[in-house]
Amino acid sequence: MRELLEIYERVVEALDARALARAAAARAPRPLAGGKLLILGLGKVAAELYEGARSEGEALLVVPPDAPAPAGARIVRGNHPVPDQGSLDAGEALLAAARGAGPADAALLLISGGGSALAEAPHPELSLADVQAVNQALLASGAPIEEMNCVRAHLSRLKGGGLARALYAAGVRRARALVAVDVPVGGVAAVSSGPASADRTTCADALALVERYRLPQAATRVRETLKPGEPADFVEHEALCDLRSPALVAARFAPVRVLDSPVRGTVEAFAARLARERGYCCASGELEVRIPPGAPPGGRDQHLALLMARELRGVPGAAFLAAGTDGRDGPTGSAGAVVDGESWEAAERKGLDPEGALESFDAARVLGALGLLIPARHTSAHAGDLYLLRR
Repeated sequence: MRELLEIYERVVEALDARALARAAAARAPRPLAGGKLLILGLGKVAAELYEGARSEGEALLVVPPDAPAPAGARIVRGNHPVPDQGSLDAGEALLAAARGAGPADAALLLISGGGSALAEAPHPELSLADVQAVNQALLASGAPIEEMNCVRAHLSRLKGGGLARALYAAGVRRARALVAVDVPVGGVAAVSSGPASADRTTCADALALVERYRLPQAATRVRETLKPGEPADFVEHEALCDLRSPALVAARFAPVRVLDSPVRGTVEAFAARLARERGYCCASGELEVRIPPGAPPGGRDQHLALLMARELRGVPGAAFLAAGTDGRDGPTGSAGAVVDGESWEAAERKGLDPEGALESFDAARVLGALGLLIPARHTSAHAGDLYLLRR
C-alpha cells in the first residue's frame, strides 16, 4: 500500500496549480493605456493559481476556508460542498468587482473546481435556505455533475456566464480564463458551473432535471443563461489540466497501464469494471454516487475503496487506492483510502460489518477503524480523483 500512497503524493505534487498557472501566465490579457488588470479567482485552488500567475493587478480570490491567502489579493471565503452566507457574499463580491471594471481594463480569470458552492448569487426570489436545500438535494441525488451544474446555472446570476455578462456590461473586451478542469463533460466551460462561459443548456433542460430528481420547489425558479454567440460570450478559456491528468502523470512515475480516462458513471459500475482487471493499472476521473437517506458523512472514494476491499479479499499482494487530488473526499476528514487483500477480512474480524457499511454508505467508519483512510488536507491541486490498482 505504501507504494500506491507514494505515487498519489507525487501526482498531487506534479499537478500543483502554481506550476500550471506559471506556464500559462504569459498569455494573460493586457489592459489598454490607463487601464488595469482585474484578476478574479474562484475555486479550491484559486489562491495557488494566483500565486503561479504572478500577474500585477487588482485581485479578488474566492477560496475555501483552508486555502492560503496570498499577499496582494483580497480574499473572500465561501463554503463547500453546500453554500453558506459566505458563499453568497463571495458571489456578490465577484459581480461587484466585474461591474466596477472599465473599457480600458483587462480581466484574468483563475477558475478551478469547487466554485459552484464557494460563490453564489441566486436570483432575488431565492433565499440562502432555498439555495442550500437545492444543493443538498443535488448532492444526494446521484446526478452526474453536468446535470447538477445545469440546475445550478439556471438559478444563479453568477453561473452560466453571469460573470462574463457583468464584465461585458462594464465595457471589458479583453478577458482570458485559466481553468483547472475537474469535470468529465463540458471542459473549461463547465468548471464551477461556467461563470464566464456560454451555456448550451436551457431552462427546459433544468426543469426536466428538477422533475427527474424530485428537487425542491425552489429549483423551478429558473432563468436563462448566457448562450453561445451572444455578445457577452467573449472570454477566452485555456485548460491547465483535466480529469485525464492524474492518470497520465501517474504513468510517469510507475509502470502502470492507464485505463481509458476520465472514467465516469457510478462507483458500483467502476468497481465491477476494476474487478475484471489484472496487473498494475490506474485511471482518473470523477464518479457518481447515490447517498441513501440518513447516511452518515461519507465520500465516493472511501465507498469505492471498501467495494474494492471486498473484491480483493484473500488476494496476496493486491492493493487499491482511491483519493481526490484536492485532498478531499466529500464532507469528511479524508482524501480517500487505500486497501489491500487483507482489509475486508480484518474488518470482519473486528466486527465492523463491512457489508452493512456498503449498504448504508458508512465506509468511513470501517476504513477509519482499520487505519486505512488518507488524511484530508489542502493539496494545491484539483484535477479529480486518482485510482490505482495492483493485482
